[in-house]
Amino acid sequence: MSIFLSKKKLINIRKLLNIFEFFKTTLVINLAVSSIAVLLGGFDYFFIMFLSFGFLVSICFKEFYRKSDYLFYSNNGVSKIQLWVFSYVFTFLTAVFIGFIIFLIK
Repeated sequence: MSIFLSKKKLINIRKLLNIFEFFKTTLVINLAVSSIAVLLGGFDYFFIMFLSFGFLVSICFKEFYRKSDYLFYSNNGVSKIQLWVFSYVFTFLTAVFIGFIIFLIK
């Protein structure tokens, strides 16, 4: 019984690592789109763009140009909805972390 539980935990860790890999690929596009807001309006607009428009652009990019990547995640037991939801949660946590760093600097 303990072997079964450990395999299940390993599977969950593997799923979480796959979701984090997906998040890292969306983060690059999201930061590129959101950095335009920093140039035009400041860090306040950065957070709005980072949590909304930048995230949507990165997901749309994945939908149009990297659609075959979803097959990899699906074969590892991670659905597209799980990828999107957890990726947005990670994006939100990243925005909180960046906001905290900016708060400490000011």
